[in-house]
Amino acid sequence: MKAVVVAVLLCASPAFAERQIVDNNTAVTVDCKKDSEVTLVGNNLTVTLVGSCTRVNVTGNREKVTGSATTFFVAGSHNTITAETTDDITVAGSHNTVTWKKSGKGSPKIANPGKDNKVTQAP
Repeated sequence: MKAVVVAVLLCASPAFAERQIVDNNTAVTVDCKKDSEVTLVGNNLTVTLVGSCTRVNVTGNREKVTGSATTFFVAGSHNTITAETTDDITVAGSHNTVTWKKSGKGSPKIANPGKDNKVTQAP
């Protein structure tokens, strides 16, 4: 009986949509209601987030992202992130600029283990 309950709980876990953008030199609008997690793999992308995503992973280079996400993770280089609202920013890449405007927690948790990155609050 316990095995059946565990199996039902595992199968009933909530689904989430993840969108991977593997492209170069393009502009994309992401609807965070449909795609709550976004991973950017291409280079020279311009991405506009509509609504608030759960997580945005920026692994490419020279990407421009504007919008809201609970968590931004930036591993690429020379990216520009303008976060309208966020609670968690990690910048592991190099030469990235992340500007955040507001956080539901007062100010976001910031980790900047990368090199030559700038993480600041917008005026």
